[in-house]
Amino acid sequence: MAFTESEAKVLGALVVRAKDQGLTVRQLGRATRLPDSSIHRALLRLSRTGLVTVAPQSPARWLCTARGRIAITRPVYREFVGVRT
Repeated sequence: MAFTESEAKVLGALVVRAKDQGLTVRQLGRATRLPDSSIHRALLRLSRTGLVTVAPQSPARWLCTARGRIAITRPVYREFVGVRT
């Protein structure tokens, strides 16, 4: 599955910054500098493919799955891991 730029930025931020706590949409917005609408779209697609999951708490916190960690480490996406854009 090829990622859009927004998906790669969101997944990259979750891999580096979320660890075990997860990130809210607001925190993802600060980390990626993407609008909320782009983050929501990216999270929807990533969750449907099993690359991210939502923690059962309020506000919702998003976590990267093991599959997501593997997917974002592909060489084509390295620039999106841990880099603030």
